[in-house]
Amino acid sequence: MKRATMILGLLGLLLAISAPTWAQSSYTASARGVISDASGASVPGAKVTLTEADRNLAHTVTTDEAGRYFMTALPPGPYRLTIEAKGFKKYAVTNIQLAVQQQATFDASLQVGELSTSVEITSEAPLLNTTIATMGQVVETKYMMSLPNIGRSSLFYLSLTPGVVGANSQTNTPTNTNFVAGGARNSTSDVLVDGAIVNTTEQNTGATDLKYTPSVDAVQEFKIQMNFFNAEYAESGGAVVNLVTKSGTNQFHGDAYYYRRDSTLNANSWSNNRSGAPKTYYRRDQPGIVIGGPIKRNKTFFFATYEQTKAKSPQTYTGSAPIAAFRTGDFSKLLFSDGRPMTIYNPFDTYKDASGVTKRNPFPNNQIPVSMFDPVSVKAMKYIPTANSVPTNAYTFANNFYVQGIDLSMTRQMDFKVDHSLTDKLRITGRYSHQRSDGTPANMWAAADASIGAANSPNTGPNATRNHSVAANATWMQNPSTIWVVNYGLIYSTYGRNPFAATDSTTLGLPKYMLDNAAYKAFPFFNGFGIDIGTQGWLIMDRQEGVHQIAGSMTKTFSGHTLKAGYEYRRNFLDYAQPGYPQGHFSFGQQTTSQDLNTSNSLQGSAFASFLLGWGNGGDYHIDPKVFNRAAYMGFFVQDDWKLTSKLTLNLGLRYEFDIPRWELQNRFSYWDLNASAPISVPGYTLKGVYKFVGNGQSPFDKDMNNFAPRLGIAYALNSKTSIRTGAGIFYTLSRATVSGHTGSPFNTNSTPTWSLDSNATRYITLSNPYPQGLTLPLGSSLGDATFMGLGAGTILRNTAQNPELYQWNFSIQREVGFGSLLEVNYLGSRGAKLTNAASTGLANLNPIYWLNPGNGAQYTRQQLQAAVPNPFYGIITNPLATNMRNPTIQFYRLLRPMMQFDGASSSELGNGDSSYQSLQVKWEKRFSHGFQMLAHYTWSKMLDDVSNGSGNLDWLSNSNGRYLQNLWDYSQEKSYSSNDVPHRLVITGVYQLPVGQGRQWMNHVNRWVDGVVGGWEISAFYTRQSSQPLQVTQNGGTLWNGTQRPNLIGDPSTSGSVYSRMGQWFNTAAFSQPAADTYGSAPRFLNYRGPLLDTLDASIAKSWKVTEAQRVEFRMEASNFRNHPIFNPPATAYGSSSFGQITSTKVGSRNIQLSRQTGPLPPAQRRAGLCFLFDSGRQRQAIFRTSRAGSVMMAHTSSSTPPTAMPTIRNGSNSSHTIG
Repeated sequence: MKRATMILGLLGLLLAISAPTWAQSSYTASARGVISDASGASVPGAKVTLTEADRNLAHTVTTDEAGRYFMTALPPGPYRLTIEAKGFKKYAVTNIQLAVQQQATFDASLQVGELSTSVEITSEAPLLNTTIATMGQVVETKYMMSLPNIGRSSLFYLSLTPGVVGANSQTNTPTNTNFVAGGARNSTSDVLVDGAIVNTTEQNTGATDLKYTPSVDAVQEFKIQMNFFNAEYAESGGAVVNLVTKSGTNQFHGDAYYYRRDSTLNANSWSNNRSGAPKTYYRRDQPGIVIGGPIKRNKTFFFATYEQTKAKSPQTYTGSAPIAAFRTGDFSKLLFSDGRPMTIYNPFDTYKDASGVTKRNPFPNNQIPVSMFDPVSVKAMKYIPTANSVPTNAYTFANNFYVQGIDLSMTRQMDFKVDHSLTDKLRITGRYSHQRSDGTPANMWAAADASIGAANSPNTGPNATRNHSVAANATWMQNPSTIWVVNYGLIYSTYGRNPFAATDSTTLGLPKYMLDNAAYKAFPFFNGFGIDIGTQGWLIMDRQEGVHQIAGSMTKTFSGHTLKAGYEYRRNFLDYAQPGYPQGHFSFGQQTTSQDLNTSNSLQGSAFASFLLGWGNGGDYHIDPKVFNRAAYMGFFVQDDWKLTSKLTLNLGLRYEFDIPRWELQNRFSYWDLNASAPISVPGYTLKGVYKFVGNGQSPFDKDMNNFAPRLGIAYALNSKTSIRTGAGIFYTLSRATVSGHTGSPFNTNSTPTWSLDSNATRYITLSNPYPQGLTLPLGSSLGDATFMGLGAGTILRNTAQNPELYQWNFSIQREVGFGSLLEVNYLGSRGAKLTNAASTGLANLNPIYWLNPGNGAQYTRQQLQAAVPNPFYGIITNPLATNMRNPTIQFYRLLRPMMQFDGASSSELGNGDSSYQSLQVKWEKRFSHGFQMLAHYTWSKMLDDVSNGSGNLDWLSNSNGRYLQNLWDYSQEKSYSSNDVPHRLVITGVYQLPVGQGRQWMNHVNRWVDGVVGGWEISAFYTRQSSQPLQVTQNGGTLWNGTQRPNLIGDPSTSGSVYSRMGQWFNTAAFSQPAADTYGSAPRFLNYRGPLLDTLDASIAKSWKVTEAQRVEFRMEASNFRNHPIFNPPATAYGSSSFGQITSTKVGSRNIQLSRQTGPLPPAQRRAGLCFLFDSGRQRQAIFRTSRAGSVMMAHTSSSTPPTAMPTIRNGSNSSHTIG
């Protein structure tokens, strides 16, 4: 800790001296090189200028005594390079493309001559990477717009990167940060737009949550860096995604487009075809406009976009509504599924049988007198929809209610960006983006019967999202060797979701105290009797969140070094409320109207009868106030890219960073002090562990101040066509101590109704007064150390703020192989440590020496452990809510657990998980030439871990079973394939312009009418084939004292045959068996046996017409799942269930139509504007018809007689090495 504080102070002092605020230029490019003469001697004092071709903005430096130069903070795009030195001919290179985070090398050999004489060369985009060991992929605009993109998502292009797969058996189109990159945990990567962060922290903490991405039409370039990246990047797990938006140029240019998707063009789904159902209705319309140009030429530029997306999608609801007779209390038609009669019993009319067991008498004639109806039930029943369709079972009237409606969504999105040059050395850039989304779900109950209103429609309600993204940047060139960059970023998001209508619960007859203590008005939730009414739990949401970001760098070049130092600060904020059941929840079951009080009988009882009587079997009432919490992050870095020789570059970096753990503005956080003595004493027992509360502005976590992250990379140019790179580093990811959406437990409560005090012999409460003793109100910190004494309790452990660690390394060989293409072979490895473990929350788990393997090692049997013994806490713990701790006797096992003064204790999730990852990647990339461009890669990988999901609150992000562990005491027994292991993945993408028509190989000189038919055609495809994730076999009804019992693996689970032949039994179900109670099953956590392959092909075809020299019309069709092949989900894996081993659904939809924009056929300086029309082409694809208007096209000409030996070499720090000529 002392060492960390000292280094932090030194770094802070350095930065304070250098600049008041710094920021990083993570979304720009850099260029370097050595200028020499024909003899190889260096040329000092040469003037090197890189000019932005579209904006005529010059960046100029002078070579040092060794002829070296370096430029940074260069916006991605096309450039012209000129080199001038006294006594030499002027040197000029055109058509240079710089990509985001590229470190390009431009070496040149000057010829002796007059400066007025020039050597002009046209460059091609370089491919070889000779300066940095980063793994990743750059995707430029032309290729992005050419590929079929089903979701119009900018993150779709993640799939083009080797080593990136979607989590939770996703397809190849992740739309959030829920992807796995290089073996790191999913949902831990950062996404940056123009250098500003656009993801927040998900309210359950520990995961990144993307809030904004620009429209695809607004993106100039996309890059993902993974496995190894420079020290300037903050805590990000496995990958950093950079999106750079377009900027205005000296020419006005604009696009107008209209996209449409319509279900009439789609193929029907596999499940609908199987059941004979018609296609599901869907429609989406997406118009938009893009415009950019100069405000003042060569000085100030603007770029703006607007896009609107309106979608209509169907919703259906099927339920079992009580028939008219049941509503009057007549259950004479109550039948079992096979037609046998069922009997309802009167829970208010009991007797004791010959054995003294209390039983109930049946209602005469199976009819409940109306006089026995609960008055609240009578009023609530008016809101239950009536049957309106033919039931699927004539005896039970099952599924006799059906309603359908249309969900509406509207999203409006805009971006506005300004670039301004204050001087030739000081430039500023600003962008503001806004997204406004409104969802109006189908009002199902009102659609079924307008008379019952909308307030009781379950599960859904109107929602609204507002996202704001700000990026501001200033770049100052202090001198040719020193550049300062200042950057500010803000992502701010609000989200609200509410029921269709607010409800006064007293109108149903519920007590006023339930209304008075409710923070939100909602219709109480009633369920259990075949159809639900009221507001579903956790439906209401009120959230405001965001991140302020100030970060930066100063870059200094000298003697072959490019030294960059910087600082970053982030401040997270989250104001959040999501109450469970703010006005109550009442559930009803069949057991209440069965003969036996607690033993079920399928031919007895009715949940709806129990509802009419007002006697339930469960419920909730939540008081969960809004939380206002904050967290922060600080990081410092130094990076030196040291060019030792013309072929060898070292990447040396060190980052120091730490989280400032969350605090709550109203001080409503708590934590465990495990070493504090309990406020009660019991003879013979040492009681440790106390529930504590934070002070004013304090965090419940201790800081983790030891996060030093060194980075080392080596890049070596073996020759002009081959590079060798290797790198390794330590990285830290987001901790669980960031913002959270909940207060400490004493500040929120749940009151559960006590329906009976004598095991259901008599009813204790009524619906009109469900809490006669009063609601359980939050006590806050009023009880001090006695809080939750005798009750179950859970809160934070102070030492769980540690950041998960990621150790990564790589080795790469790149080789230019002709035809403008690059072959790359990579090895990537990583190891994760201190990973968050969702199964590690128990503080009062019973040691397995007491219960594991009963009769063969366990000290006690389950019966002995559950036996009643004298209670040492009797008379000491007197809280009436402490039902297990305040009685004269207590179950024996409770006295063997840690922290026995609590009725169970749990904590925040610990960081004790571990993972490993190895992969071999082969990538072939061909730049665009002769109308053809292609990118293909294959990845073999193996990923192991001992826990695959970091949080039980984040099951929706990944395989929920991935967090269930069997052996909580020895994690080495849990090590297996990870839930996100994908051993084989092949991706092939390509774009091909048919070589026919004007400007192409064949029929180049045809007239415009013939060209309108045969010319301007382009096709593209995106093919993916990958292994499925491994299967995890669980079991129904496992018996294990602590942990989740797995079945035994007693044979080979593999089977053979086609997918269709094995859908009823994908694996050998006889290979598993039920283990004995309180023993560990022998099946591993995840099998090396998998579900069906993912094998998809998306395709598109485009046709463009040239109207004038500056105007074109384009027609385009796209199809996802072009072959209409069903891609199936994994089989059911719960041993003991009726569907065990069966495949019943698909995870990739049928062939679908999506309208998209294609800019491939146009020159880079042009942009399209268009109008799209949709039609059915027989393949049920999508179609676009558009016009395009652009400014003049800038052409680069070559006029050089320079011999090959004098050609300069261009090396691309992110892509390639190339000799110009």
